[in-house]
Formats: sequence, structure tokens, C-alpha cells
Amino acid sequence: MARKPEKFQWVGFTEEQRGLLDFLDHLGNNGWARNPQSDALMPQLLGQCADAGLRLDRIKVAMLSIGYSERNMRMLDRWERKRTTGRFAPIAD
Repeated sequence: MARKPEKFQWVGFTEEQRGLLDFLDHLGNNGWARNPQSDALMPQLLGQCADAGLRLDRIKVAMLSIGYSERNMRMLDRWERKRTTGRFAPIAD
């Protein structure tokens, strides 16, 4: 379940970036917990975000703005590490 309110608009992002943020929000229904689906999709999606000029810090601000938690942001950090190093980072609380 996406957290983005029904009539919410991503402001300051390109159409491509908005689509990527929407899909990331859709995948965040479990706080981006690690599972076979997220293992398959998250590194690729974050790579597409990077290719579209959407840096992780902007992604995190966008996701915080629609209600994701700081813990969820740490999960995004872990996925970014998986994307860039091939290794899923340990949980840092």
C-alpha cells in the first residue's frame, strides 16, 4: 500500500522522476524490508533513479514528506549500498 495521499503531487521533479518515486512508494508498503521481490527490484529501481538524476538524499526527503519513518530511510540506505557495492548493509539503529 502506497503512503502517498491520493491527490499528492511530487513538486520539483521531472515526469520520469515522479514515476520512479511513485513506484518506490508502491514498493515501500513493507518499509522496503528485504524479501525476494525487493531483492529483485530495489537495486535496479535505485539505479534507474540515479540514471534519472534522482539522488538518494532527494528520494529520502520525498519519502519522509509522505509519511515514511527514519527507520525506513535507513532501509533505503541499505538498498543503496546493495546497489553500489553488491552487499546489503547491516541494520544500523
